[in-house]
Amino acid sequence: MPTLKSRAGLAALETYASLSNDLLSQARAAAVRRLAQRLRLALSQAEELAAQIKDAASFFSPLTKLCGVNLLTAGAIAGVLGPGHRFHTDAQLASYAGAAPLEASSAGLVRHRLNRGGNRRLNAILYRIVLTQAHHSEEARAYLNRKVAQGKSKREAMRALKRYIARVIWRLWQECYPIGLTRQEALVA
Repeated sequence: MPTLKSRAGLAALETYASLSNDLLSQARAAAVRRLAQRLRLALSQAEELAAQIKDAASFFSPLTKLCGVNLLTAGAIAGVLGPGHRFHTDAQLASYAGAAPLEASSAGLVRHRLNRGGNRRLNAILYRIVLTQAHHSEEARAYLNRKVAQGKSKREAMRALKRYIARVIWRLWQECYPIGLTRQEALVA
């Protein structure tokens, strides 16, 4: 039996007819045909949107060089960062994302605490990238192990990796928007 998303399955549903001539069966068959038409429309719209997303997201493809960032994540990052060069340094981006630790030193003890400010959506995206890298990237695991060996807790090590990733994202974002070019100009170039 063909699936509902296949052409044969949709064609079968669109031509569905009841074996019985009673009113309820005829109404049910008509409802199935209408739903099949809606499904075909929804699938065609989904294909169009996927093509549009792929075209738009290809502009942000430099971000996908980073482990844990696919086109959807790159699009989400681009949506949060906005067009152009809003951030002149990686530190500004990290601060905006809430990934730059705040100093909380006292009496000669130098320590840092979590920054609860910044853009929480961007911070959440960075956190998901950190989790992905912690599971799939050898370099990230080595970085985390090195930070833990330096005496940091696992949470502090993850925070440091998040700051490092914010730095990498800033560098990759510079590739999306060459200095002095807008998005439209960069697409043409």
